[in-house]
Amino acid sequence: MCNRLFPKLIFQKGPILILTIRYPHVRELVKYYAIELEDSLTLSILDNGLNSEEEAKHLSLFIWKMIDKMAENRDNNKIVLGGTNNTSMLPDVSYEMDNFTEETGFSKIWEEISDNA
Repeated sequence: MCNRLFPKLIFQKGPILILTIRYPHVRELVKYYAIELEDSLTLSILDNGLNSEEEAKHLSLFIWKMIDKMAENRDNNKIVLGGTNNTSMLPDVSYEMDNFTEETGFSKIWEEISDNA
């Protein structure tokens, strides 16, 4: 299932996960905030991949909620994954979401939600 454009994607049970060799910390970050924000659907997506437009919309909106929560945690000096300011990871999150949604066929949803965020 891996192609020339996305040679480093890691597969588990068939679905494409938000986890690559290039930026493995993204999955850790998303999982941390999914737990903190009590988002069971995002946790399910991490384990099972994207299976519908509804899930793609949910994950895309979640990423923006996560970014807001990251800013709040930074402002409150809350330590997350060993640091109080994880905003340097945002380009990695964007890169992973671009690749993930492109490979799963939901890039238009991610782009539209990001444009309106």
